[in-house]
Amino acid sequence: MLQLGPIGFVLPWLLLALPLLPAIWWLLRVTPPAPRRQAFPAVRLLRDLPMPEQTPSRTPWWLLLLRLAAAALIVLGLARPVWGPGAATAGDGPLLLVVDDGWAAAADWPARAA
Repeated sequence: MLQLGPIGFVLPWLLLALPLLPAIWWLLRVTPPAPRRQAFPAVRLLRDLPMPEQTPSRTPWWLLLLRLAAAALIVLGLARPVWGPGAATAGDGPLLLVVDDGWAAAADWPARAA
């Protein structure tokens, strides 16, 4: 287990994917080549029609940043971070037990209370 201060990682080898983020950035920025124009006589009839939608040639910077942040968070999440991995779990101190007593637990509440 790799420890970085109070945070430990159960699968630290997955953190090796973080240096691959520039490759992901490059793949997201790559655009396909522009299509070749081929003259076709019947297209003259369609020239006056309005263009329905145009797509940008590049990904907006904010969307690219959001995608890279999501990829980094996925890598960190897959590494299974643990807060305070070296903390002792001895039974010397007080114990806090949290029980849900909502309507979904009403059917078997006596068994839960026992």
